[in-house]
Amino acid sequence: MLQYATALIGRQTIIAGVVCLVVGCLVGWLVFGWLIWPVSWTDADPYDLREQHKEAYVSMVADSYSVNFDRQLARDRMVGFEEEEVAEIMAVLIEEREDSGDAQGVQNLRELGDLLEISIEGVPPTPEPTPQPLTARISSLARSLLPICGVSIVVLLIVAVIAIVVYRFLGRPAVVPAEVAREELARWEAPGEAAVGHFVTTYHFGDDGYDTSFNIETAEPEGEFYGACGVGFSEVIGEGSPDKIAAFEVWIFDKTDLDNVQTVTQVLMSEFAYHNDVLRAKMKDRGEAVLAEKGKTIVVDAVGMKLNVEIVDLAYGTDPSVPPRSYFETLTTELVPVLKA
Repeated sequence: MLQYATALIGRQTIIAGVVCLVVGCLVGWLVFGWLIWPVSWTDADPYDLREQHKEAYVSMVADSYSVNFDRQLARDRMVGFEEEEVAEIMAVLIEEREDSGDAQGVQNLRELGDLLEISIEGVPPTPEPTPQPLTARISSLARSLLPICGVSIVVLLIVAVIAIVVYRFLGRPAVVPAEVAREELARWEAPGEAAVGHFVTTYHFGDDGYDTSFNIETAEPEGEFYGACGVGFSEVIGEGSPDKIAAFEVWIFDKTDLDNVQTVTQVLMSEFAYHNDVLRAKMKDRGEAVLAEKGKTIVVDAVGMKLNVEIVDLAYGTDPSVPPRSYFETLTTELVPVLKA
């Protein structure tokens, strides 16, 4: 049993860790990286600026050089710019200043070009963008949004796959290796009896929808249905959400004898609930009250079957608003239905 429980906890821990890592990366990338704390640039060099700011920078360098004639300072200020890019920028600026009648500004730019040994003549200015029709602008916008939509779809698919994996691997009863399963089941069987199932289920505080049930049936191809078993809420203590569960019902539905179909229940109670006369009295009509203790085994006895139950692990919550050891933080139970001899 210890070997099996260790393997189960290890598998769940690994899967939960991987899921948390992936979800954390996605949240950090999409929420924090794009919305809350998007990346911003500071201390950018002049050659990394937008085109209009580059033009303003080159114009200021040219005007400054025309005043101080500091050749080395002007060269240092233009470090990092590509020669072709500077030629294009100067051609645009010269054309603009010629159109506005700023002869001195044109002269300043040409002197800076001579200093940097950049040939401005013959370099066509950057053409003005041709206004696009509405349909072209919509098409361009759609193309720019397409990668973002694609990334969003991929992220949603990844989240969906993760959710399916978590549901299938953490939400279903655990499966033990065959050699371990046979050894584990044999200890529950008396001479002439046969185990017809092996289920392990864990409740975690906050899972207010926890109510497990497992079909008891023979293996394929016959698939004869004998009944069902499971674990569910029985008693809640205190107020507020999530529910604080003070007792669980462990039950077996037995239909091996069609003339006497029945459901038998026992109630696993917390230490506080078990020793509380009022709560114990409430359990009388629900089934035999049992104090939940780690490692404890009980038998829920029906007509043609019995349900062997072991409390693999449990832990109590620590809410100061309710008595200590009154509600469960976690509860792991192993259920083995057995056909009687």
